[in-house]
Amino acid sequence: MYELAIVGAGMSGLAAAVYGASDGLSTVVLERTAPGGQAATSMRIENYLGFPTGLTGSELADRAVLQANKFGAILSVPAPVVGLKFQNAYSILTLEGGETVAAKCLLIATGADYRRLEVDGCSRFEGSGVYYAATSNEAQLCRGSDVVIVGGGNSAGQAAVFLAEQARKVYLVVRDNDLAKSMSRYLFLSESGSPTTIVIRGSDLTRSMSRYLAGRIEQTPNIEVLYNTTVQRMSGDGHLASVEIVNNVTGETQTLEITALFSFIGAVPHTRWLPAEIERDAKEFVRTGPALSGSSRWTAARQPFLLETSRPGVFASGDVRSGSVKRVASAVGEGAMAVQFVHEYLKEM
Repeated sequence: MYELAIVGAGMSGLAAAVYGASDGLSTVVLERTAPGGQAATSMRIENYLGFPTGLTGSELADRAVLQANKFGAILSVPAPVVGLKFQNAYSILTLEGGETVAAKCLLIATGADYRRLEVDGCSRFEGSGVYYAATSNEAQLCRGSDVVIVGGGNSAGQAAVFLAEQARKVYLVVRDNDLAKSMSRYLFLSESGSPTTIVIRGSDLTRSMSRYLAGRIEQTPNIEVLYNTTVQRMSGDGHLASVEIVNNVTGETQTLEITALFSFIGAVPHTRWLPAEIERDAKEFVRTGPALSGSSRWTAARQPFLLETSRPGVFASGDVRSGSVKRVASAVGEGAMAVQFVHEYLKEM
């Protein structure tokens, strides 16, 4: 029986482990693959407080693991959690091998995985030209060649800047743009009086990306941003060799000869293992705190704590939580904050 069980050893889960164990709580962390989560795949995090020159995600994860171990947290890897049930006031976690772990409090910090591109030929080239993380290994494969990155968020921006150091050219494909999609519906009269449709040739990356990162991209000469563009076909003989892209505004198609495509197009939360008692939103992210207002699943007399789920004593933090800010610092902060709510809950028991 642990006082705190944490499912997921991403940055949010590791932060909770450090603060929980350092506060004297018996703490166990169950992770299905490796510590660090999505952050561990980033080759350069430059906007994390205290590291002005940046650091890799794996470095940050390694330091967090050392801290958690230092304070006595138990980190179990691999330990895939496949089920959750409740016995009285306790959470009972079922592992893939059939073992169970019981805890007075549970923190769901399982994060999310990037979505797969629904593109003709994509599945054939996964691992042989199509990648979902940009590490030094992939960068070596891209040296001197052209690559495509799909996505307009921070992960895509970080990958573009990193890969630009090795690749000959990086195409950053931003799949859609709200301004362009709305404006392209309007017809205007040209000087000759004939109707014409406005065409948006560019946009502002800061709508979905940190300003410092957008600035880096704009200043990097071998990065070309293709707005309102989607990938519609991939080709190659055993390894990805080219992609066909289309501009959604003009309808123009283009074939790019490349050696790799990196996809960063949103995330799917790891919540399939959760029972119905844990309320989720339409995209399967876990609802917490104020988002549970009026929920029939919440039965306690008090209001749920800020990071508490629809089940008292069960909390969620980081990318798996509905409405969370997808930043490393936010994930760390939520993990640390969850421990305070754990203390408040334990006082009630």
